[in-house]
Amino acid sequence: MELLSKESEITSFFGTIPIMAASIRLTKRCNLKCVHCYADSKYGIKGDYELKTDEITSIIDQLADLSVNEIFFTGGEPLMRQDLADILRYTSRKGIRVLMSTNGIALTESFLEKVKDVDFKLFQISLDGPKKVHEQIRGPGSFERAISAVKLASMYLKKNVCVGTVLSNINAQCIDKTMELAYGAGADTFALMFLILSGRASEKISPSAIQIKSALDNTFATYRRLSPNIRFAHNTTIPPALYPPDLVNAGIHTKCALCSFPYTIGIEANGDVAPCDGFFGPYNFVAGNIRKQSLKEMWNCSQQFHIVRETEPQKLTGVCKLCRYQDFCGGGCRASAYINMNDITSPDPVCDRLYQANLFPISSLRDMNDSL
Repeated sequence: MELLSKESEITSFFGTIPIMAASIRLTKRCNLKCVHCYADSKYGIKGDYELKTDEITSIIDQLADLSVNEIFFTGGEPLMRQDLADILRYTSRKGIRVLMSTNGIALTESFLEKVKDVDFKLFQISLDGPKKVHEQIRGPGSFERAISAVKLASMYLKKNVCVGTVLSNINAQCIDKTMELAYGAGADTFALMFLILSGRASEKISPSAIQIKSALDNTFATYRRLSPNIRFAHNTTIPPALYPPDLVNAGIHTKCALCSFPYTIGIEANGDVAPCDGFFGPYNFVAGNIRKQSLKEMWNCSQQFHIVRETEPQKLTGVCKLCRYQDFCGGGCRASAYINMNDITSPDPVCDRLYQANLFPISSLRDMNDSL
């Protein structure tokens, strides 16, 4: 089937503008204060701003009516909410695939007992390296709790237990060891994610082009060694252009590194709505608030959603314009590109950094005889 990359093609195929996925930040509260947190989550008590349980179930109802396929629950730390199990079960009963991310600190057997029948597409636990590195990023005592959380989740949920790792210049040298720790603790899935430079994440912890290239090489080498016992998660943010030829030939790049953006919705803990979770930093991309407007109204009428949907892959600049995966990839992380360059059409920051350093794979560049 021909790839659909333009809004007109997608609308013609589906008969409407679909929402494929949504993310909900259930809280801004967190029991850690990680140096790379793009949401700037922090310790704190529940505020009046935070969406109530009935408001969240109403959002889930609206997303179900809009035929959303999956909801990613994040934060802050979702386990700070006492109603999390109820929210996850409610979503699953609606026939929507459930994904969630946790740092694992507060994960307990009693919680997992409550949600063990939820059909998780992904249950992600954060692990950013061996003990010394992980705790440099997340704080003392966090490593053992994370490893314990992976083991518990694997015991109760059996499948789709993921370790999520954010690449920075602090852990770039040990991604292979992190994958091995994940596998050893029972995870069957691994997600490598790149920094989004908002919140507490700053350029001072951003990896260099050489560090990115080395980390990717080690990641792919470890994947080859551990596969098929561990796979890449679909929310891995490695652009398909950066996969080596053998994994491309095996089709691995088609099973991950793809985002549903711009056919996504992100919902903040206070009810703000944006085109995705990464667009809460640039405030001019907040389309409205769920307490004042319906999701359907914002999706169909807001200028913010219109702007991102009309930014088709063919309009991207820099290395994205030269890349043979332009239509397939859609330009990687558009939120990160906008945050970096204040331009929705700018190239993916990771690919651009490698391209500027002459480390971008030549095999991923278009033949000059190809039409642009």
